Amino acid sequence: MTNAGGEILLVLSGDGPAPKSFDAPLASSALACVRQTELADARLSAARGVVTTMHLDQIEFARRAEALETFFDRGGRMAFMGHLARPFLPELSPFVPLGAGRRDDFALVALGDHFVFDGLDRARLETRRGVAGFYGRGHAPIPSGGRALTGVGPQAAPINWIWERPAGGAILMHAGNDLWTVCDEPSVNAALAERIVAWCVGATA
Repeated sequence: MTNAGGEILLVLSGDGPAPKSFDAPLASSALACVRQTELADARLSAARGVVTTMHLDQIEFARRAEALETFFDRGGRMAFMGHLARPFLPELSPFVPLGAGRRDDFALVALGDHFVFDGLDRARLETRRGVAGFYGRGHAPIPSGGRALTGVGPQAAPINWIWERPAGGAILMHAGNDLWTVCDEPSVNAALAERIVAWCVGATA
């Protein structure tokens, strides 16, 4: 069960506004944008959900172990974007890059169902402006008890997964570029952003 109270925080690395994909009504009403350097531990630990971007300062973030543990213990949900270089929980493992980078290495395959991807053909996300690999070029290993959602490459390495933390809270992992930027269709990017926020709110499993 998710934390019944608290904000949904979109943690930004700069002073700019939220990405345009978050202009959808649900996202704009449920989301609070906060610059990482201005995010107090007390606000983080009290949040209901956290959405990171690929530009997150992971060294600084990993130093917030106590606040993050409190956040998850209270049922907080985190949507993590990017290459996990500095695991912030002991169950997490660093990003594993793909091999040679041939076109076949960037093929996407659905491995499991989830609200964020409901009704969306993952193959539509394989290329942007005709270039493959923008979705992601590797994976973060799934913690024990996690569930793969999207595989990449011939081995279907889990680039997307969901993990319900035994002690509370959950992580939705996307080990690539920000999920709301990966499609050529703005409506799809906006839908992904809105669904991520909805998941953090706790509207779905």
